[in-house]
Amino acid sequence: MNPVPAQPSKDTSSPALWSGRETSGAWPAELLEHFCLRMSSQGMCVSRALMICDRRYALEQLSHAHNMADDTLRLMAVQLFRHFEARQSGIAGMH
Repeated sequence: MNPVPAQPSKDTSSPALWSGRETSGAWPAELLEHFCLRMSSQGMCVSRALMICDRRYALEQLSHAHNMADDTLRLMAVQLFRHFEARQSGIAGMH
């Protein structure tokens, strides 16, 4: 009797497995780093990895930041959101 061939492993990078986790585009690295550090100083731990690969997570964190009583953090959230909007609409080179 021939053994049953092993099933190929599922590709976890498949878009179907990342439903709802569309990449949000490359964030400005320095701004994202400062944003995450500033959120941390407010007691909110933000994952850079999830900010990059999970659109819902990213927008949720930007919303939290915008609603905090920290004008600098609010400004960072607005800048990141504008970058996000530009990437989603296909506008390139937004500064």
